[in-house]
Amino acid sequence: MPFDSLEQFIKAADEVGELARIEGADLESDVGGLTELVAERRGPMLLFDRFVGFPPGHRVVSNPLRTPRRFALAMDFPLNAHPVELVRFWKERKAKMTTIAPRIVDDGPVLSFRQSGDEVDINAFPVPKWHPRDGGRYIGTGDMVVVRDPDNDWVNVGTYRAMIQAKDRVSLWINPQKHGRIIVERYWERGKAAPVAVVFGAEPVTWMAAGMSPPFGTCEYEVAGAYRGAPVDLVRLPTTELPVPAQAEIVIEGEIPPLTEESAQEGPFGEWPGYYAHTGREAVVRIKNIYNRARPILLGMPPLRPLGDGSSIGIPTLTVQLWEHLERSGVTDVSGVWSFGNQLLVVVAIKQRYAGHAQQALFSVAGFRHGDMKRYYVVVDDDIDPSNLEEVVWAISTRVDPAKSVTILQGGWTGGLDPMLSPEQRQANDLTMGRMLINACIPWSWRDQFPAANVFTREQRRALEQKWSGFLAGLYQRLESPAL
Repeated sequence: MPFDSLEQFIKAADEVGELARIEGADLESDVGGLTELVAERRGPMLLFDRFVGFPPGHRVVSNPLRTPRRFALAMDFPLNAHPVELVRFWKERKAKMTTIAPRIVDDGPVLSFRQSGDEVDINAFPVPKWHPRDGGRYIGTGDMVVVRDPDNDWVNVGTYRAMIQAKDRVSLWINPQKHGRIIVERYWERGKAAPVAVVFGAEPVTWMAAGMSPPFGTCEYEVAGAYRGAPVDLVRLPTTELPVPAQAEIVIEGEIPPLTEESAQEGPFGEWPGYYAHTGREAVVRIKNIYNRARPILLGMPPLRPLGDGSSIGIPTLTVQLWEHLERSGVTDVSGVWSFGNQLLVVVAIKQRYAGHAQQALFSVAGFRHGDMKRYYVVVDDDIDPSNLEEVVWAISTRVDPAKSVTILQGGWTGGLDPMLSPEQRQANDLTMGRMLINACIPWSWRDQFPAANVFTREQRRALEQKWSGFLAGLYQRLESPAL
């Protein structure tokens, strides 16, 4: 069953032991710092309450989807499924789904309270400083930015970082290639400000859909409905008539004026590669109205230093698209896809069928159109778990001849957040970087003579885990519960 609200998801996570509550934390350092420390231990979702100067019940939640188990909870998949199996479940659901149009309703909890005109004050909500060197408080780390195309009347929902600038202003950094930026610029070309709504807190699947970049012209609310198996209930905001989730936590409504009319110094902000790499004059939202439900919860999804896969979501979103791309490219027998280092290191597992199969997989995956900053690509045999970094490193260490198994590609495209772009490249707008392809498969030509591995097979391990489940569960619990 899909969740209707963020609070409903939090309650469900609590029921399966995936929530920790914290009261009295400091917004300057405690919330961001504890979010990072707990994420490093693959710990629970954190729900913060009782901030000094704010009413009880004005809360912040962080790390909602950072583990495969919480991702599975949000998507209604088996909670204890292996991470690669969750990718497979997601891929299979995507292959069968058809979009479901949202449902417009007359009212919703998000309209319970309203600030308008001179009373507008975005500082009425507790907003943490997520990283020590952030240039300000980022209310939008898990947000949804809603704009309507003036030419075709379709609604786009994207995820772009939002920084508080004043009580009635937030700034947005939207990359030029993003659909939301293209739409906003269409208003600017007409000399108009773009009407906008920004949602700070929605149920997880709807939020994830906002970051999935479906084809231009496809509304993310329809994609969310497909993944949920039920329509998203929306209300139209009074001033802009933009649709937002009826069960949202906090929503601002306003307009984005042309940069020539108004802008603000945005950043720096600790971004998803794990560095501060962008700051400058960016667009602002002139807030006209603020809406919120009783006891609102700010959804916090701050980028953190890469930890394992490094993603804000327990199952890296790129993996499903890469798997589909490989199959469309004619690469057969893909047994798993994963990524590490905030998705900059991509691993593909295959069952080798012919000479050149591994290299075909490497060339195909490196050519995916959403390559962006991804620059390390590894292919492994199907006896390697691509989601287990230790196994991947073992394969690289024992199945790679550096003189024969590594291919370097020149001039791959990258993004402005790439910390390896030199000052000269940035000045010339030369957003290119090399890519490394590593064939970590057993050599095909003498695979039958390759030394056997001294490990239990996956089938043998499953049988042992089932037979000794009680003993192992208690042991693992003790090993995985060190004091913070």
